[in-house]
Amino acid sequence: MLNNILSIIWIALIICIFCFWKKKSNKKYLKVSIIIFIAITLLIGLLPQSSSTKEATKTAEATSVSSSSQVTSSSSSKHSSSTSRSSHKDKSPEPKRNKIQKWWLKRKAGKLELGASKAQVEKELGKPDQDNGQMLLYDNFNLHFENNKLVGGDLPAIQKKVDKKITKEKQERKEEQTRLASYAQAFGRKPVDTIQSMPSVYTSDHVEGNMVYTWRPDDSPMLVRVDSPNNFTTVYKYDKNGEHHALGTTLYQGRTIYQKQSNNNGYDY
Repeated sequence: MLNNILSIIWIALIICIFCFWKKKSNKKYLKVSIIIFIAITLLIGLLPQSSSTKEATKTAEATSVSSSSQVTSSSSSKHSSSTSRSSHKDKSPEPKRNKIQKWWLKRKAGKLELGASKAQVEKELGKPDQDNGQMLLYDNFNLHFENNKLVGGDLPAIQKKVDKKITKEKQERKEEQTRLASYAQAFGRKPVDTIQSMPSVYTSDHVEGNMVYTWRPDDSPMLVRVDSPNNFTTVYKYDKNGEHHALGTTLYQGRTIYQKQSNNNGYDY
């Protein structure tokens, strides 16, 4: 109650000070009004606040604290969310698969063909748990790549295909060597006059005192035959990086045959 009365007096003093200063210039009353105004201001500050004022103050403080708490909580939540996203981005958890899913994944992986691209593998098996560039990891097995092509893995089914491929390649190389040796022998034993009579099949050139002939069988690399002045013939497998930019692996060596030989019945052989 007293606070209300003092507040009214305080407002009235402000009006008086304004009047004595602007409208009715009276320095004496102006000074008295200012002194009383200061005294009442101090008195209002020293008097205890009313219960309603206290409640309003408490409510304001509670609102302020609540707002601050919400801001802090929101900031903490954002930081936690950001940290969580960052952690999730740095290391994504491996997908959890049950036993049936793991068995099915291995079964599908075992049916992959060597030479399949990464995109094809991921299309069949889904996104890998880890991708290290040259290797994809699924659960407890790896798939290996070279030049973006599947070349192996630690699954028995994949390793079996690798072993089969290696065996096949060895067999093909062996067959090629046998075939080349046969072609080289036939080419080396062919008479010179026969070779020179078939320019559409064999090419010939004179190089550093040697006669050089070339022949490309249908299913094999080019063969190079060199007849030396001392009547010796050598047949090479063509190799552009070999000696004289043409000669490579030696496949046949023997005496040079210049003409077809005839038997006693007059037939050539």
